[in-house]
Amino acid sequence: MERKNEIGARIKQYRLSKGLTLKDIEVKAKVSATHVSEIERGMTSPTVGALTKIAEAMGTDVAYFVEKKNVSKLSIIHKSSRKKMQFKDWGATYYSLAKDIPHPKISFLEVELDPGIKRPEETSTHDGEEFALVTKGVMEIIIGDEKYILKEGDSIHYKASEPHAMRNIGDARCRAIWVTLPPYSL
Repeated sequence: MERKNEIGARIKQYRLSKGLTLKDIEVKAKVSATHVSEIERGMTSPTVGALTKIAEAMGTDVAYFVEKKNVSKLSIIHKSSRKKMQFKDWGATYYSLAKDIPHPKISFLEVELDPGIKRPEETSTHDGEEFALVTKGVMEIIIGDEKYILKEGDSIHYKASEPHAMRNIGDARCRAIWVTLPPYSL
């Protein structure tokens, strides 16, 4: 893959992982959404200035998009060394179940939702698909105008272009294995 395609793919992956739209980046970085889209699709190379603005708008460093990583063709993560991201405002913790491999197409996460704290009914949309398997507790998945109750052992697979959200509606911590396409990076 050409270097500009790789940088663009990293920008898009990171932007989607943060739940940001091209318009969000345009507003924060003062770089047009059209230009960011062209960069993401490898149609043009970003200038150092544009790349710096984009990285700052997403709360990361330029190096994240340009450094060459020593990556493997396989991924093994021991439970004690998982990357995690917490969303304290809605009681969620995401754990990465796989390390970066070159140009991943999907991501594997474990999601824990605390009891009693529910995510606001705001939904997200993006390209790709999502799959979840509830391994503990009770989770409500909202897709469009429909609500689905999933208990331990239940799973769901859906197009992520539909507005969607998740909430813990049980009395105990809820846990699920989540697979996303495109990848969600922690």
